[in-house]
Amino acid sequence: MFFLDNTGFFALICLFIQCIIAWVFAAFFAALAPKQAPWVRRWFVAFIGLGLGLAGVSWRFLLAHRHMGDVAIVSEGLPMTRLFYGVYLAGKFLFLWCLVGGVAELRGGWWVRSPWLNAMALFALGAGLGAALPTIEAILLAQALPVMLAFAYSAWLLRSRLGEQRQMGRFVVASVLWAWAFVWLVYSVCTIAVGLLSPISSTIWNIPLQMNSFVDLTLQVVLSTGMVVLVMQQAQNAELRALAERDQLRERFERGEKTRAMSLLVSGVAHEINNPLTAILGHAEELASESPDVRRHAARVVTEQAERCRNIVQRLSILGRQAPATREPVDVEALVRRVADGFRPQFGQALVRLDLQLAPEHCILHAEPAALEQVLTNLLANALQVSAAGGLVVLATEVTLEHVRLLVDDQGPGVSPADRKHVFEPFWSTKQATKGTGLGLAVAKALVDKHGGLIEVGERPGGGARFVVTLPCANHSPGLKLTARPPLREHREPATANRPGLRLLCIDDEPMVRATIVRRAQSEGWQVVEAECAEVALERLLTNGETFDAIACDLRMPGIAGIGFHDLLLAKAPSLLQRVIFLTGDLVSPDAAAFAARCRVPIVTKPFLMNDLFLKLREAAGAEAAAGVREVSGPTLP
Repeated sequence: MFFLDNTGFFALICLFIQCIIAWVFAAFFAALAPKQAPWVRRWFVAFIGLGLGLAGVSWRFLLAHRHMGDVAIVSEGLPMTRLFYGVYLAGKFLFLWCLVGGVAELRGGWWVRSPWLNAMALFALGAGLGAALPTIEAILLAQALPVMLAFAYSAWLLRSRLGEQRQMGRFVVASVLWAWAFVWLVYSVCTIAVGLLSPISSTIWNIPLQMNSFVDLTLQVVLSTGMVVLVMQQAQNAELRALAERDQLRERFERGEKTRAMSLLVSGVAHEINNPLTAILGHAEELASESPDVRRHAARVVTEQAERCRNIVQRLSILGRQAPATREPVDVEALVRRVADGFRPQFGQALVRLDLQLAPEHCILHAEPAALEQVLTNLLANALQVSAAGGLVVLATEVTLEHVRLLVDDQGPGVSPADRKHVFEPFWSTKQATKGTGLGLAVAKALVDKHGGLIEVGERPGGGARFVVTLPCANHSPGLKLTARPPLREHREPATANRPGLRLLCIDDEPMVRATIVRRAQSEGWQVVEAECAEVALERLLTNGETFDAIACDLRMPGIAGIGFHDLLLAKAPSLLQRVIFLTGDLVSPDAAAFAARCRVPIVTKPFLMNDLFLKLREAAGAEAAAGVREVSGPTLP
């Protein structure tokens, strides 16, 4: 018996180490066996079986070793020996079954149904077979074929498939299984040779059997380590897949949120613009009437409703505009008084009193004056709309060392706590459709946010709503000298007002827009040249050397467009830029917003009033003569 010769003690030590390692890795796989990885649980049971089997055969040979005292009870063929062999073979069969089952589940290979029931049946078969076989050599031959088949099939399942990335853990486990299958083939051949040959002739065949425990220990350690690496790599891949799936879900969610936001925006724009468009279409038919009164009434309604559409578009443009605010020192008290004075006629007509309560402290803000005027205008317009005749609206200021607060109180119905989280959303309004677009407060919030401030809505003491705008005060030196800011739309007549025969270059890819501008220009005595793209205009200006008193250029066109037109003029003929007015319906896109931030010529937003456009064109035509009359600046908020 190869465990009882002169090298038996060394083999027995290796066998005990195998047993200990089997239980260590069984505990390790128990800790790594999550519910979502049943194949790891099968490997845990596999090492439980291996530990049981190795424990049985280790104790059998520990008791049978030649240095022990009485070994009669563990001699070959006795009941105690058969019990140990039964435990060994049952554990070994359970190890093989669960090892192959785990690999098959991991790799999607074929395996029988009800694997746990079959595992128990195989465990019982191994126990019975081990108890029936009389010698260790017979036990070895009985398990050789199942071991070789199980290891070879598992190694084949773990092979790298076409297009699959090679994993170190899978490669190590497959390599060890192939090697171990071959080793067991050698064991079986040697066992047969030892049984058939004489003791002297079988000496060389007995050497591999004497090294059995050492070889198995080495392969078991490498196999177990490779299996742990494989488990960790699979866990890492599962985490990467989970992260990728999370990113996909997040992208899908964000796309869904964008779609819902776009749906809300489209439905809101459609609702707000369809109403005035209905009125325009309805009254446009009356323009063909023979009655002058009917035509005048229809023209007035068409103009009013078109202006309403224009205001909606301009407010939407403010909401989406990403350009940073152009800051300058702003006197808070002067700003509040200016806005209040502009609203007093409307308050008087509605029989609503407007009361100013200004803080005694003087405060300077670094802000965009037009933006703050827009904020106060929207808040006062909102307060006026919800106020009944005889009501009171209070516009107050509070100043601290760090902040200035603008408060607008009204005596309207107020805003319920449930509605306060929606009140600054675009197109959300509790007022009647004819009294608001649902954009005023959204625009106010967008402008306050751009200045790093905070706008809140609460309840006014005594009833009604209170809107509070909090803005940071400017850190300025005591010697800072402030000059009064002129009214927002103060214009003086340019020097070219009565000059006949002004030449206008109109650049726009939309024929109807060009035709509208040309018709108005010709009615005022301008000589107009049309260009459907910037390339044609540049050829006239730079190549042909034609001169024009003013140039109206669309910003978005095919080809180099308005931005390229501006940059080429700036590089080759900068003096011509002072005669250019840019027209656009888009200051929201990143390119347009960036251009607006650096552009130093006027930008008129579409839709525009013809009077406003031609006033700026006359100013551009007389820029040199009127340089002291007006200041050329970038675009202002509508």
